[in-house]
Amino acid sequence: MVIYLVRHAEAVERSEGLDDGVRWLTRKGRKATQKAGSRLHRKRVRPDLVITSPLTRAVQTAELLMAALGERTELIADSGLAPDATLEQLIALITSRRKLGSIMLVGHEPLLGQAAALLLGREEVAGLAKGGCLCLELRDKPDKPARFLWYAPVSGKLISSAKKALVPKP
Repeated sequence: MVIYLVRHAEAVERSEGLDDGVRWLTRKGRKATQKAGSRLHRKRVRPDLVITSPLTRAVQTAELLMAALGERTELIADSGLAPDATLEQLIALITSRRKLGSIMLVGHEPLLGQAAALLLGREEVAGLAKGGCLCLELRDKPDKPARFLWYAPVSGKLISSAKKALVPKP
């Protein structure tokens, strides 16, 4: 199974009186996501299912990516990807979809970075940048660590070296 872990794109800043759940993507975040989606389309990313955090900025990111990919894939929102979700909830979400060929999960840091570290069998990994997409392949045996395939920052070149993509900055 291939997993695409995507952090939501740039959203409006937190402010007093604005509920965190309704923060929307900035114009820059929307444009960057559309470009990133086009790049993923050229890479032939075709998830069987897209699951997103129910927060507005994540849903908008998922919808923009799906439009760019040209897919009619099902999109569902799940609290297992919300900022207050636990790592156990996220792993259960992945495990319950294990029979699918590929899934795209759109959510938040630090949860996505923690999930990547656990799946890869590492102590920690660098967090995903806003709008970044990390592609992993789960092995058939659950006790084997996932295989790093590539990381696509929201802008710039695709990174195919796990060392360059995942090593936390001091």
